[in-house]
Amino acid sequence: MAKTTTKTAAKSAESSKANAKTAAAKPGKVAKEFAANGKPFVMIMAGGSGTRLWPLSRVNHPKQLINIVGKKTLIEEAVERAKLLTTPDRIYIGTNKDLAAKIQKIVKIDKKQYLLEPTPRNTAPIIAYFTSFLKHNGAEDTSGVVILAADHHISPAQNWAETVKLALARAGERIWCLGVKPTRAETGYGYIEAGIEVAPRMSSISSFREKPDFQTANHYLTTERHFWNSGMFIFSIGRMREDFRIYQSDMLKLADQCAQSPANFAKIFPKMQNISIDYAIMEKTKKVGLVQADFSWDDVGSFDALARIYPADESGNHVVHGKVFSRRAKGNIVKTNLTVALLGLENCVLIEDNGVLLVAKREALAEIKELRDKVPPELL
Repeated sequence: MAKTTTKTAAKSAESSKANAKTAAAKPGKVAKEFAANGKPFVMIMAGGSGTRLWPLSRVNHPKQLINIVGKKTLIEEAVERAKLLTTPDRIYIGTNKDLAAKIQKIVKIDKKQYLLEPTPRNTAPIIAYFTSFLKHNGAEDTSGVVILAADHHISPAQNWAETVKLALARAGERIWCLGVKPTRAETGYGYIEAGIEVAPRMSSISSFREKPDFQTANHYLTTERHFWNSGMFIFSIGRMREDFRIYQSDMLKLADQCAQSPANFAKIFPKMQNISIDYAIMEKTKKVGLVQADFSWDDVGSFDALARIYPADESGNHVVHGKVFSRRAKGNIVKTNLTVALLGLENCVLIEDNGVLLVAKREALAEIKELRDKVPPELL
């Protein structure tokens, strides 16, 4: 009896040692939602103010909270697209405290999935923090990550999702950018020059060009190599963190410290450099790639975007909302709750919202920021 007990104890001890080794090989406490299971993590960046869409976009009601097409706001559309890739528990929104309170009224995801920046620091710090946050909670380096913006108009959504999935399948190899074939000489966008093809619709990147002059942008229309940089990025956690270690090691260390506690986040995040992910990482890394889009895309950066989204009516005007009568009037963009009569007016915008009516020539829209400087604070 004594011998049997001794053998049983020995086996039990060996089993305990084996279990200890197995436990040691595993990461610390891994929450179920962070275990690698093929579903990517998505962060929607929603901290912008949309000043070029004033008076529709205000400080307390920025463009991501605006209905551009249909009844859903731009942030709602972004979340719905993200659900084509993953489950709601893996969708995060990067914003500030004030906007989060407004977004939470229309976007039904858990409050813990809001990453509230203590102060604006552009896109590189929040992306670095997101990877640190995921790692701190037990996510694996192989997990896919998708970075989106809250103010894009994309159609059809299913084509977009299939394009993102092409990148997710190779997320450990490169940081992938979604490139859109340009349809006009746009000086307000960044451009990507495609390099060597690595798969159908996928290539390396030869160069980035931020907001070229009109002559250069017009030249890009004639090539097959240049694409608009949509500002959407796909990568694995390990791939992005490795590039941060190489090119922004101090920022990554701060991001890791931020992820340790909410108090650290509030204290340390404001110390991080104010820089975009494009300048911090994308223009430096060799591990970057382009996926060509097969969907229409617009960043809704100005009122001219409404003319691209809303086709002209039989009179040649783009009526987003409102009742319009016109004679010898064309190329106008109208969004108002009023009944509007247009006579001999061409290429203007008439935008009415919350007690303010903007009337402007479309060619002057780039000056809206200067116009806002003359407006009382309560109307901004």
